[in-house]
Amino acid sequence: MTSTAPPQPRSGAGYREVLANPEFRGLVVAQVTSECGDQLARVALAALVLDRSGSPFFAALAFAVSYLPAVFGSALLGPFADRLPRKRLLLGCDLARAVIIAVLAVLAVAGTPLWLLFALLLLAETFTAPFEAARMATVPDVLVDPRHYLTGSALGRILSQVNQVLGLAIAGVVVTLLSPRGALIVDALTFLVSFLVVQRTLAHRDAVTHVSRLGGLWRDIRDGGRIVFQDRVRRNLVLLGWIVAPFLIAPEAVALAHAHGHGHNDAVGTLLMASLPAGTAVGALLLSRLPAPRQVASILPLAVLACVPLLLTPFVASFAVLLALWLVAGALQSFVVPVIATFNLVIPDTHRGRANGLAAAGFSVGTGLSFLLVGLLAELTSPLLAVGIAGIYGLVALAALRVVWPTAALREAAQATYADRAS
Repeated sequence: MTSTAPPQPRSGAGYREVLANPEFRGLVVAQVTSECGDQLARVALAALVLDRSGSPFFAALAFAVSYLPAVFGSALLGPFADRLPRKRLLLGCDLARAVIIAVLAVLAVAGTPLWLLFALLLLAETFTAPFEAARMATVPDVLVDPRHYLTGSALGRILSQVNQVLGLAIAGVVVTLLSPRGALIVDALTFLVSFLVVQRTLAHRDAVTHVSRLGGLWRDIRDGGRIVFQDRVRRNLVLLGWIVAPFLIAPEAVALAHAHGHGHNDAVGTLLMASLPAGTAVGALLLSRLPAPRQVASILPLAVLACVPLLLTPFVASFAVLLALWLVAGALQSFVVPVIATFNLVIPDTHRGRANGLAAAGFSVGTGLSFLLVGLLAELTSPLLAVGIAGIYGLVALAALRVVWPTAALREAAQATYADRAS
């Protein structure tokens, strides 16, 4: 008699196991170097703007503009991750960013108009979006076992947060001891390192969609929207990333202004900024030890809990306590690990690039808007009160999302994705 019991998920793969894959190691090195460099550029420009204007809003604007190009780059250029060989796209984006950031470093002097510096950063960040779409679409091809992919995805998220911590810490030191130009020069070099690593380690793979006409890009974008929003599970995972997650990182937008308002330098401000991604790295490491279905089931509860430290922020006077509180907030935000991994595995490979591009575009819009709104609130009230208001918004948005949250469908999708495919 044939058993009808559902397949049980196998135990997760270890980090050493996935890092034994040389292609994945190359992608990891490329991710680490380029992401650390991104933090250098953002902090350098934000510090430059804050020094010139003295405005928390304009400092937050410096961070916001670094996310906004992904709206264009992800939505319109993301489909190229399906149309072109992904290795070629990764290399082209790295080279373009290295050149643009080098020009930005040359022009980062007192007489250069701020709008020109913003424009160059916007242009450089436009190429980050298709790079990330191609990288994320490539990882499932490199780690073909879903167990390995979930572990690799968790490791990528952990490293992304660690990169923010290291990048912010390095940026604070470089900007304080040297200059914003020094940080930008290092940033340009990181993209060259990423280029060389990808060139040497990643195997060539043909494009998954053989379409040459540029006019078909609009059809690709529509297809990406259809593949995401016609499915209940994919739609809700994306909405969580669009309308909630961006506001949970509100402390990063006002940390520099809060430090400056209390007489501290950029190094202290970047330490506060780094507390959030540092906590997320720890939380992702702990969460990745749970079986995949439990990780997926924890998404909404962790998102709710992540709002609590933000609500407590306006009542904190000590920098040490604030640092610890934002570490906890970051740890609870580790719910994004199963969100990203599950979303990628329930998307067909032929549509993975455009779906990732669409998801990243929406997240970038949300992040840019959240930084602008939180920066404006900090200008009108105070940085810490602005963070508390962001926490209130997060709870309200989650309450609305909970009404349509597909608990049963998500559980079934996790079972099918992480058990059936692995068997």
